Amino acid sequence: MQKSPSKSTFVALILIVVFAGLVYFYQKGKANDDSVSSLQQNNTPESIVVKVEGDKVLSLLNEISLLQINSQIFTDPVYLSLRDYTISIPEQNVGRSNPFAATASIRSTTVKR
Repeated sequence: MQKSPSKSTFVALILIVVFAGLVYFYQKGKANDDSVSSLQQNNTPESIVVKVEGDKVLSLLNEISLLQINSQIFTDPVYLSLRDYTISIPEQNVGRSNPFAATASIRSTTVKR
């Protein structure tokens, strides 16, 4: 006659399985050193070109932010003598009306044989 395992054995077994699962998922979700370093060191030719172009754009933006406009230009007689010759363009409908619109007239078509 075999003894059935006690209730405390089942509880201990379930706790061990839950603890092992938690440890597994904690380690799986945690970034290891290899993955972090591979993400930081992307040395493909395309990434190098992108980095160089990004550095160029950043330096141009820094130069633009340092620009200062002399407001004396706007009081200069030459600037004040400039005239605006722009022509306003009236807005026009482009294309044809929608043939599938609900307000479109429905024509009956007959097929001749």
